[in-house]
Amino acid sequence: EIEAEEARRPFDLAAAPLLRATLLRLGPSDHSLLLGLHHIVADGWSIGVLIDDLGALYRAALVHGPADLPPLPVQYLDYAQWQRRLLRGDLLERQKAFWRGRLAGVPQRLELPADRPRPAVASQAGDSIRFSLPGPLVARLEALGHARGGTLFMVLLAAFEALLHRVTGATDFVVGTDVAGRPRRELDRLVGFFVNVLPLRARPEAALPFAALLDRVREDSLQAFEQPLLPFDQIVEAVGAPRDRARNPLVQVLFVLQSAPRGRFGVDGLTAELRPAQAHGSKFDMALFLDPLGPRAAQGLDGEWVFATDLFARPRVGRLVAAWTSLLEQIAEAPDRSLSGFTLPPLEESAMSSTASPSETTARMGAKLDKLKKFASPAVRPATAAAPARELVRTSALTPGAIFPLVVEPASADLDAVAWATAHRDQVEAWLRRHAGLLFRGFGLTTPQEFEAFAEALQPGLYGSYGDLPKKEGGRNTYRSTPYPERKMILYHNESSHLPRWPRKQWFFCEQPSPVGGATPIVDCREMFRRLPAELAERFARLGLTYVRTFTENLDVDWRDFFKTDSREEVEARCRAAGVDFTWLGEDELQTRTRCPAVITHPLTGERSFFNQVQLHHTRCLDADVREDLLAMVGPERMPRQVFYGDGSPIEDEVMDLIGGLYEACAVRFDWRRGDVVMLDNMLAAHARDPYEGPRRIVVAMGDMVDRSSLEGAR
Repeated sequence: EIEAEEARRPFDLAAAPLLRATLLRLGPSDHSLLLGLHHIVADGWSIGVLIDDLGALYRAALVHGPADLPPLPVQYLDYAQWQRRLLRGDLLERQKAFWRGRLAGVPQRLELPADRPRPAVASQAGDSIRFSLPGPLVARLEALGHARGGTLFMVLLAAFEALLHRVTGATDFVVGTDVAGRPRRELDRLVGFFVNVLPLRARPEAALPFAALLDRVREDSLQAFEQPLLPFDQIVEAVGAPRDRARNPLVQVLFVLQSAPRGRFGVDGLTAELRPAQAHGSKFDMALFLDPLGPRAAQGLDGEWVFATDLFARPRVGRLVAAWTSLLEQIAEAPDRSLSGFTLPPLEESAMSSTASPSETTARMGAKLDKLKKFASPAVRPATAAAPARELVRTSALTPGAIFPLVVEPASADLDAVAWATAHRDQVEAWLRRHAGLLFRGFGLTTPQEFEAFAEALQPGLYGSYGDLPKKEGGRNTYRSTPYPERKMILYHNESSHLPRWPRKQWFFCEQPSPVGGATPIVDCREMFRRLPAELAERFARLGLTYVRTFTENLDVDWRDFFKTDSREEVEARCRAAGVDFTWLGEDELQTRTRCPAVITHPLTGERSFFNQVQLHHTRCLDADVREDLLAMVGPERMPRQVFYGDGSPIEDEVMDLIGGLYEACAVRFDWRRGDVVMLDNMLAAHARDPYEGPRRIVVAMGDMVDRSSLEGAR
């Protein structure tokens, strides 16, 4: 109790020293020294230095002699002045440019499932759960890291990212980590605050093998650790991350593997043990700290999972600890397994996991239902979102005898769509893998905000940084449909298949159907591939495609709007990172060349799929007069969009005619109804848009992002 009280007692930052020591007598030869420091004057490394110095002073006091303390070649003021001089001019700009490029387009928030709504102002109150990782497991994980040219830190961080992906569904987010910030040996014996937080970009995907994620984490970490000097607050400013009082900017989740010297009290006849205090605060939503139990990490690790009590209750965090340790054990056994292939213990509390016995739970539920029956009409029973999926919804084929798409309708009008989607996410995923497309009809969704909540329930962490579509007003991660002339058809395509990264899942919500036309034709790309002539299918699979895009203002989207930046350097850095060739043409035109697949093997189903945007990029698919006008204006080398076989040879016009005919032969059309939602596996299904007249509002969402580099054998 005294320890907790001391830990909570605030410091007056205007009154030195920012250190307190309280000695508790627990017994004749048993004492506890409570040492409290404000973080502004000390970091984790400093604790080891303080323990060494206290030991030296204690030994000196025992013999009434001078303490054997080594002289300090520099003081903290010297370090502060050195850092100020260093972070000027070109070095400062290079550091800022690196972090802008590294974090370009990354979502600024990671929303973890919570027990309580986020308050408008974070209290920073916290709690923690301690656990340990056994030495044999840690040794195997360390060996895995070394085998792939990495470290134990990288293995543990990759596993942490994999868990966050499984919990949130996010495929692009930031995890912070501490770096010591002591680049010179003269700083090793100083007590002070040197530590810096580096925001590491995490890009896990369900289909990605853990070993491939580890390789990605290794490369990203090494590059980030080469740029440790820019203080975190300046990184936040450089990337333009929003600040609000509800959360930490840019980094809401922290991961730290401690490497600081532990310190040694070293007094003969005295046994001393360092016992860290229980956390009572949390600057981050969650922070995981790991500390080696001995000189080598393979002797085991102590873990402390710190969490914000504004958001989380201990049982939820306890389940996360159990899930992460289970994941580590499975990774040690099968590092080549995909992230979706690992089996985790339940992450949400079920009725059976509560403190009540099953009979008590059943009795309570029965009593509640008896009360509900008094108010419910005989024809209507309350729709329970957690009931089996088929009790609450009906499924049918849109076209008799066809599997694509599957129609899903509620069995009763009072079904809570978002609660049902949250409870039956796995069932929807299974339907999607089999049918490639789902039409949700009659779920009572009336606004774009309700649609976004429904899509977010099915795929936490919707993608909100897409440059090709305008954002939907009032939405966070939704878009308006493509602004294209109403009387023109938008041809068949798989979303973003011409880019290094695309969504596996895509949703379309009908806010208002057009009175004439305006259907969204959809195509099963497995069937499309089966219908291609064998020689042509083999050619596309072998050669792939090369997309050429020229960003010319007023002809296509401007490069600034697409990349969401005015910086050429940032655009170039992002292109290089994505393996995209680029050329600046004239004053303000950008041309990119991207090698992409035309045919893929789906990472989850193993099926072959015709996956591309060949119709949207081939000049054969332009109206003849438009094609002639563009050629006259910019010439063949600067057409806004072009596509070739992967080896650069032209795709024949007759091939494009054949593809167009096959798309139409495979197309499924239906009349939009207000509130309809279509969900596609973008890697198994293409979509288009028919011409229309009158008002039409379709809202788009996407998520479960996939990197092209994660596909094996894709061309």
